[in-house]
Amino acid sequence: MKQLILLLLLFPAVTRAQDVLTLAECVDLLTKNNLTYQQGNLQAEAAQANLRQVRSQILPQINISVDQSVNIGRSIDQYTNAYIDQVYNNSSLGSRFQVPVFQGFKLQNQIRQNVLLKESAIENRTAVLNAQTVLLMQGYVNVLATKALLEAAIQQVQSSEQQVDRVSKQVNAGIIGSNLLYEIKAQLANDKFDQVTALNNYRTARLALFQRINIAPDDKVEFEALTAGDTTKYRDDAMTIFKEAQLTFPELKSAELYRQSFSYQVKSIKASNFPSLSLGAGFGAFYASTNNELAYFKQLNATRNGYVSLGLNIPIMGRWVTRPRVASAKVQERLAQNTLDVTNQQLRQAIELAVLNMNAMADKYSAAEEQSESLKANFALVESKLNAGIANIFEYSLAKANLAKAQANAIQAKYDFLMQQRLLQYYRQGNWSGVF
Repeated sequence: MKQLILLLLLFPAVTRAQDVLTLAECVDLLTKNNLTYQQGNLQAEAAQANLRQVRSQILPQINISVDQSVNIGRSIDQYTNAYIDQVYNNSSLGSRFQVPVFQGFKLQNQIRQNVLLKESAIENRTAVLNAQTVLLMQGYVNVLATKALLEAAIQQVQSSEQQVDRVSKQVNAGIIGSNLLYEIKAQLANDKFDQVTALNNYRTARLALFQRINIAPDDKVEFEALTAGDTTKYRDDAMTIFKEAQLTFPELKSAELYRQSFSYQVKSIKASNFPSLSLGAGFGAFYASTNNELAYFKQLNATRNGYVSLGLNIPIMGRWVTRPRVASAKVQERLAQNTLDVTNQQLRQAIELAVLNMNAMADKYSAAEEQSESLKANFALVESKLNAGIANIFEYSLAKANLAKAQANAIQAKYDFLMQQRLLQYYRQGNWSGVF
């Protein structure tokens, strides 16, 4: 019985733990459910399939054929080569073998090209996941920020409700006039409006996050809070971080591999200008009902034949055909180089912005915390003066509004700092290990 009671007491705790999602768990759900990332997976699988297809062309081709026909009317007897006019059956069996011996290394270069395209697709899949993870992290931090703003708005409402209750008692006791009560109630109405706005923002942020990880929204699910590190400024400059990122970031690897693939495409196209050599062999036999002297299998044995062939193909005016294709491939290679340059530029600019924002957010976070604490003490002083009757409602409302704004600024600065802190850590190390 004691064990059963203990299990029942622990069960709600287990259930609550399952209703809390961490940022890392959200990323796991993203990799399973996000359709944009799944598209990157499919592109990588398609590149792998294309590589297998190209590799299959270098393998020998073996075919077996069986043919059965009925001839009606005038035809040629396969045994005598004389014209006959009768109905007869004809059967043939055959097999054929063919393998490319030399094609100017065309297939080998196509294989190298598709190997690079496959590796590029794999790196691009990781790049897509990283981009989706950044958007997920922004949504996750936005949920935490809007939740904190909602909690601050609720506290403002509770504070105004306490003032309404206190002033109502004073009005009922005849200590003060009812005009002050109306002004306090107006302040409460404004605070409730701000609370409704904050609640809608929180619900919208939650819905966007659930949609990002592609699961049904659940009001029971909470998201684990993130801890903020110290606000020490980063001493590494953006260029140092960028040079390290060039060695690890999948976006750059994917673009570079894609650019390199076109050099092999050019070689593969130019291979069509060289002579090609192929080896072939075959075996066959036939049966015809016009030969009454030999049975079916004896006819097949008597007509069996085979061959071995070596074919040479020499293109005479192939360059006229391949020259435009080579020019087109070289243009595609220059486009790929430009894409690589753009990717480098975007990454460098993103790191420069992240370093600038990180240092700015550290200063803003510290200043906002100090501002919030200062205005909190000021509001407490004004509130005590109002309770003592030596401050008016306008001073109270102004102090309350300033405090609410300062608290909102502090909350927003905190979560902007959290976002920039983790984003810069991702840029510094080139992966998400330890970021969450």
